Amino acid sequence: MRLAAGVMLWLLVLALSSVPIATGAAESLRAAFPWLSDGVVIQGTILVASVALAAALSRGKLSAYGFRGAALGQLARALVAGVIAAFAVHALRIAVSSAFPRMGGHPSAAGASFAHIVITIWILASTSEEVLHRGLIQSFLSPLGNRGITVLGVRLTLPAIAAGVLFGATHIMLLTVGAQGIYVGFIVGSAVVLGIVAGYWREKTGSLVPAVLVHMLFNVTGEAFDWVWNLLTR
Repeated sequence: MRLAAGVMLWLLVLALSSVPIATGAAESLRAAFPWLSDGVVIQGTILVASVALAAALSRGKLSAYGFRGAALGQLARALVAGVIAAFAVHALRIAVSSAFPRMGGHPSAAGASFAHIVITIWILASTSEEVLHRGLIQSFLSPLGNRGITVLGVRLTLPAIAAGVLFGATHIMLLTVGAQGIYVGFIVGSAVVLGIVAGYWREKTGSLVPAVLVHMLFNVTGEAFDWVWNLLTR
């Protein structure tokens, strides 16, 4: 029952994130703030809704939902794990895209300025998506933490796995903006991997900080891999 309730909570936040676009509120905001994009509005709504729901469910004790600091040693270990996972996933993505030239890429990133990528993808998306999945959802599912699996000696709990799978599932929506199926499939899979790595460190440290940093690192590494690959194949 709690797992089903967690999925409903996730769907509620996603539904709320679509309201500004569906109602035309985003267009009104852009009239006042021309620099705003739909992506910024959606991610901003996810962040606000997730924090509000976490505050309500925790009765104001947001530290129980990951809003607390982490020791420097823990952050360092999380970043090392993030680097290893990011390099493995992005190297595989480059290999797959070479084998399947029609795989394509992220439609929203095509033609985007560097500033837009930094603000929308590296910072805002990394933060809002972690607050939703590793903050709100994984914390809500924490009573199920006694369930899970062990992979290569690492204990992965049901809350971390479920939040990772839901995080991957959000990327299916890339199909609606013109992304190729094989690309979306790969992104969903890699997002699940990222989500589980971030979820492991969120659980181990009790903090969202390592999860957000791992997510940012993953996005930055992906951009770096693309830049190097494009430079080598010119």
